[in-house]
Amino acid sequence: MPPRWTFLPLLVFAAWPAAGQPPGNFLQRVFGASTVDEQPLLSPAAPAFTFGVENLEFQVAKDPSGQSARLTIPDVLLALEVSRRRQGGIDLYTIRPTPETARQGEQIKLTWTFPESYNESMTLDAGALQGQPLHLPDGRMPDNHFTNWGSLFYNREANVAVGAQLNGAEPSRRARRGYSRFTRDATLQLMTVTGRPSFEIVLFAYRPKDATFWWAEWYQFRAPADENIPATFFPLLGSDELGWQPGDRQMVTVIPGPNQAGAAMELAVIDDVRRKLVARVPFRCSLPVTRVEVNVGDWQSSLYRVTLAAPGETIDPSVADLNRKLINVVVRPRRAVAPVLFVVPTDMWLAYATNGGHDYHGWRTGYDGSIGYAPTLMSSRRRRMNHFYHSLYDRYNDIHHFRYFDQLAAQDGFSIDYAAQHDIALGRVRLDDYNLVLIGNHCEFTTSESYRRFLAYLGRGGGVLIHGGDSFAVMVDYLPALDKPRYIWQRGHIWAHLGDQPSDFRPPVMLPPDAPPDAPILNPRRGDAIDYLNPFHTSVGYWIPDSKAVVSNTEHPVVRGLGLKLGDEVSGPWGGEVDILYEPRAWDVLIRSDKAAPEGREFGIDAYDPTPFHRVGLAVHKNLRLGVASGENYPNILVDPANTRYRELYRRTVRYLLDGARALEGQDRAISGRESGSNAVDLERAAIIGALRYELPEFVRYDEPGWWLKPAPFARYVVEGSADGQNWFPLADRRRGPWRGAQTDIFPPVEIRYVRFDGTSSNGEPFVVRNARAIPAE
Repeated sequence: MPPRWTFLPLLVFAAWPAAGQPPGNFLQRVFGASTVDEQPLLSPAAPAFTFGVENLEFQVAKDPSGQSARLTIPDVLLALEVSRRRQGGIDLYTIRPTPETARQGEQIKLTWTFPESYNESMTLDAGALQGQPLHLPDGRMPDNHFTNWGSLFYNREANVAVGAQLNGAEPSRRARRGYSRFTRDATLQLMTVTGRPSFEIVLFAYRPKDATFWWAEWYQFRAPADENIPATFFPLLGSDELGWQPGDRQMVTVIPGPNQAGAAMELAVIDDVRRKLVARVPFRCSLPVTRVEVNVGDWQSSLYRVTLAAPGETIDPSVADLNRKLINVVVRPRRAVAPVLFVVPTDMWLAYATNGGHDYHGWRTGYDGSIGYAPTLMSSRRRRMNHFYHSLYDRYNDIHHFRYFDQLAAQDGFSIDYAAQHDIALGRVRLDDYNLVLIGNHCEFTTSESYRRFLAYLGRGGGVLIHGGDSFAVMVDYLPALDKPRYIWQRGHIWAHLGDQPSDFRPPVMLPPDAPPDAPILNPRRGDAIDYLNPFHTSVGYWIPDSKAVVSNTEHPVVRGLGLKLGDEVSGPWGGEVDILYEPRAWDVLIRSDKAAPEGREFGIDAYDPTPFHRVGLAVHKNLRLGVASGENYPNILVDPANTRYRELYRRTVRYLLDGARALEGQDRAISGRESGSNAVDLERAAIIGALRYELPEFVRYDEPGWWLKPAPFARYVVEGSADGQNWFPLADRRRGPWRGAQTDIFPPVEIRYVRFDGTSSNGEPFVVRNARAIPAE
């Protein structure tokens, strides 16, 4: 088959299949072809690229040694010299102006053409590692590219890393990027200007010794002389998994600095909830990547901190020294042993760690198509940690919540298991094994697998308490696969995110804007969101600055008996993002803000709604075993013993949701009965029941691409019971909320024989209920 020629402005070249054939890139023209093992940038595995002044082609005068050449262009005063050498296993091709033309200013253009096999990049930008693919599975380019001079590119199939480093010159602020869905080639055009005596371009290539951290060798090579790599950059620290289990042999990666080869170090493993050192793992550093095996002992399920230490160094487990390199992992149990599961929002950890954490808004540009590097690699301290922005140890101090809840469990006589969110998505931990599941602060991101598992758990009557704000607002995928998370890919806001909506989209309103603090919530307005897909029936906003929190319900069992009055202040430093209840009539709102204010739209949204509305601090759903502890700063409220009112209401909310599982203790003896008419069930004998479980149509086509971005049909209905088939009374009111799939209603024990459902489907199709089962009351 003849070669396929590609025409570019500077040179004519082809990606030839073997050495000895016509050149495929500029350097092959200068130095000839080679094999991938000898000189990868001169081999068929190298990408094509052109190099010139504007669109003018260089003429090449080769040195007899074959190691250098002179580059000139007729009528252009600039002349360049190119030479090659190998250092530390890296092939370096250095291009410099000749001394007599060093001050000559000309525009240099380097254009890469990457075949599909080159779909990984890495850029060090302001001390943070910016890792991205060049194109996405849907054929689009990521909208947050950082690639420019200094970026590395990787061909995983051939195990070849290449790049172009610019020294002594100013790069263009933006690089021109492209991707063809037809040829599946990605292009990158880099620009700069000569004129400084220190100008040089270094084209480089090497065969990485570690395919996971293929970029490590280049930064180790650059570190001694590159002032853009700070002294605190190395060592880097990461874990193959964020979810561990007793009996595992987990790998922690340490990427040492170039001068740390052979250095003795230790990994200190600390139970961060109970502030207890559980293991010290000694090792010696090897370049480029050191893999430290950690044998997970019979450690208590918890959040753990893994930090680097010198051999024998004293470690105080009660102090999280943020100047140390550290990572966090979650140890799940071998099997469920506790009634409560604390799900740590590790999708959020990875999302905010993406690209080093410092370019958070750039990562989110467009909200669909943004992507970043997933491994939790720590290169510096504080804001470069994997908990950037919504941090464990500063700002909202989520660690206070972990430790407070551990103390609460001991006080109230229950135990806790912990799991990473990724463990839920992969099915390593079953939600159904627990009576109550807590989701940690600001669990903004979710995979489809995690989303559907929580949705199904709630539908089966499971109890969930979400925290902070922005819960499950953004769908993400892991690339190349869920169980091989190299990149985290943002797929867009789950319908219907309030921040994405136009100006005339009304938010939910609980009270008039001028309502006094002691005003009861009587006729809340739901707003315009009726077909939303958020499994927790919420969207996101912000706590109103300078707004106090007040008691807004005194009749609910969580509040009853405390002697509180409407409008009583719930003290604490309230603030941060909150979860907005789409249909407040479906909730018992226990704490609210005393002020009302409008909510701004998200970045880049040309919309604004001036409607003032109150925010929610604590609420419990009327149909689901679902609670909301809202306001991201809640850990800093819980940690202060002076905030007795909030601490007690939070404790009671946990107990209320946990005790709600008792109504399902008879589910193994559920009574199916027989259908006795349209959406009616005859249990065939009277029974005292405390819950009903049944199935509605799913309505959502989960096999359709982008199902989370658009509205879906739903049902609304009421459930009634009767002992004699003549006299009916309500069991559940589901007229508020978009209901789909399996659902469970819990109510005070009642003796019935007959059940009927009366409702409508939003798409106009007949309302249908299937497989209704009555759960006997214990």
